[in-house]
Amino acid sequence: MSGIGRVRKEIGANVRRFRKRAGLSQKKLAGKAGLHPVYISHVERGTKAVSVEALWKLSRALRLRMASLLRGV
Repeated sequence: MSGIGRVRKEIGANVRRFRKRAGLSQKKLAGKAGLHPVYISHVERGTKAVSVEALWKLSRALRLRMASLLRGV
């Protein structure tokens, strides 16, 4: 896989890894970030483009620098 699909997969894998490390379910993370749980699921699978605003919300909910979610991209 190359291009934007690879980028989405990498970001999604990072979100999943940090979410699990924090001991959060997708539903709990969604609540903390002010996002819908289905959206979190799509982001983690790489099937939905994630906005800068959503990345910022996720990084705050996970107590990370936003750059951590972009690692490997």
